[in-house]
Amino acid sequence: MTIIEFYKSLSNLLTDTREEFLSQNQSKKKLEQLLEKAKESGLNINISENILDPINLMRLDDENSFRSEDNDHDDGDWSFGYDSSF
Repeated sequence: MTIIEFYKSLSNLLTDTREEFLSQNQSKKKLEQLLEKAKESGLNINISENILDPINLMRLDDENSFRSEDNDHDDGDWSFGYDSSF
């Protein structure tokens, strides 16, 4: 198993858990198996099973989780600091 294969598998596991295709117990078992496989492959992965908590799974929704820290309000200003008028 490569690190890329690990993270692809982890991503699929998190998505399946978030979409409730897997129960929390099933997800925990699969995460344990995935971590064991990574360990056997010589990967040093440190991921807590807390990643499967519902609040953490909700953060996977990119549309809702991304917030620009530079701009506290969304006024549609896309000028990027220069005058874009013609």
